[in-house]
Amino acid sequence: MVMLLITLNSFAQTADSLRLKDMVTTLASDDFMGRGFGSEGGRLAAAYIRDQFSAAGIAPFGDDYFQSFTHRMSVVNITGYNIVATIPGNDPELANEYIVLGAHYDHLGWEATSGDTIIYNGADDNASGVASIIEIGRILQANRDQLGRSVILVAFDGEESGLIGSGAFVDQYIKDEGAPLDQSSVVAMFSLDMVGMYDEHGGVDLQGVKFLEDHESLLADAISRSPVEITKSDERIPNRTDTAPFGRIGIPSIHVFTGLESPYHKPEDDSELLDYQGMAAVVDFMSALTTEISVAAEVQHSNQMEKISERGPSRIFNPAVTIGLGSTHHDYTNSFFEAKSVFASTVGLSFQTRLAEWISVQPEVLYQWSGSKVEGGKLKTHAVTVPLSLLFTTPDESGMGVRSYFQAGGYYSYAFAGNENGTALDFVNDYSDQDYGFVFGIGTEIMNVRFGYVYQFSITDFTLENNVLPADQYDVKLRGSYARIAVVF
Repeated sequence: MVMLLITLNSFAQTADSLRLKDMVTTLASDDFMGRGFGSEGGRLAAAYIRDQFSAAGIAPFGDDYFQSFTHRMSVVNITGYNIVATIPGNDPELANEYIVLGAHYDHLGWEATSGDTIIYNGADDNASGVASIIEIGRILQANRDQLGRSVILVAFDGEESGLIGSGAFVDQYIKDEGAPLDQSSVVAMFSLDMVGMYDEHGGVDLQGVKFLEDHESLLADAISRSPVEITKSDERIPNRTDTAPFGRIGIPSIHVFTGLESPYHKPEDDSELLDYQGMAAVVDFMSALTTEISVAAEVQHSNQMEKISERGPSRIFNPAVTIGLGSTHHDYTNSFFEAKSVFASTVGLSFQTRLAEWISVQPEVLYQWSGSKVEGGKLKTHAVTVPLSLLFTTPDESGMGVRSYFQAGGYYSYAFAGNENGTALDFVNDYSDQDYGFVFGIGTEIMNVRFGYVYQFSITDFTLENNVLPADQYDVKLRGSYARIAVVF
C-alpha cells in the first residue's frame, strides 16, 4: 500500500466562526420558514446548501448533488431531497473506502396560532450541523492531498419526520441492487446533529465512537491537533438521529452532539443563541479526526459492531428506566367477593435483549407499591419485583424503530414492608412476604421509548396457614394492571 506522507500539524485553527454564523443565520432565517419536510422553505435550504458545496469546490457524488426520494404521509406523497457531495481520497488502495459526514437540514416548519405565524427556525437543530459539515468540507477540500480515504458529505432531508432522508440514502446508495457503495466500503458515519452549544454543554458528545476499535488513539491524535473536551463516548447506536439507518446495517455510526441546552423544538431556537467559537472548535476537531481515519492503515470495528454487521441489530442490549401507574386488588378466589382496588405504582430498570427480529427477552428489577382496600382503610405493601418476559414483536418495516409487541412471562416478588390501616403487617404469622405469578401485556415501541399496558396475575396465597383467616378458606391473590412507559438510555 502506498502510505501517504502527511503533515497533520498543519491542521491549526482553520474553521471560520464568522462564516459558520453567517450560514446558520441564513438557514435559520424566517425566509426558510422552518425548513419543513416537503416545503418550499426546505427546497430553498437545499438549493442554498448545494451552492455552498459548489462554492467550496466540493463535487457532487454522481451526476447531481440532489438525491430525490418519495415518502407517503397519510394520503400525500412527499418528495424529499438529500444533498450529496464528495471529496475523493488520494491513496490508490484506500480511495474506494468512505467516511460519511451527515447532518439533517429539515426542521419543524411553521404553524399559525391566533392569527400569528410561528416559525421553528431550528438554528441548533440542525442548521448548526449543516453549517459544520459544509465548513468541514471546505477545510478537507483545501487539504485534499492529506486524505487517504474518500469523504461523502450529506445534508439529509426528512429527519424530523422519522429519519426518512438518511433511510433513503442507505437504501439507494448502499442496500439496493447496483448501489454505488458497498456496506463494507463505508468505514464510519458521523451525524452532526445539534453542535451549537459547546461551551454551555462543557464539550462535545461522541455517542457510538467506541464502535471504532482504535477510537482511543484516533481521538488522541485528533485532539492533539485540534483540542476539544469529549463529554461522552460510548458503544451504542443513537436511534433519534441519522446514525440509526447506518448503524442498523453494521456501519459504525457516531452522533456528534453538544446537548439539549438550546431551546429544543421550540420557536426560540434562533441563530443568536449559538456558540460559534465552540462550533469552530468542533469543526476543526472533526476535520482532524476525519483525516486521521482517512489515512489509518485499517479501520477496525468493535466486537459489538461486528456482531451487528453479521446478524443485524437483533442482539443489542437496551437498558431502560421503567415507570408504571395503575391499580391492584386482592382477589379472594375461594369466596364470593374481592377487595376493591387501590392506586399502585412501579419504578425500576428493564433490560431488553433482542434475540431475533420478532422476539426479545426482558428481565426487570422494580420497586412495587401495591395492595387493596380493606375494612377501615387500605392494605399496602412495598416489594422488590423481578419480572422476566418474552416480547413478541411486529417487524420494523419502516426501519424507524417502530414496533408493536405482546408480552408474556412470570415474576417473583419479595415484600420487605407493608401496613394495614397504619399497622405493620406481620410477615411471620399472617402474611407471606413472597409472591409468584404471571405478567401479560401489550405495547408499542417507538425508537427509544416503549408504551405499554401490563396485567399482573399472582398464583400464590398472600395469607399464611396460621392466619386468623385460614388459607384453605381464603385463597388471597394479588391482581393488578399498569400503564407503563420505558425510556431507553
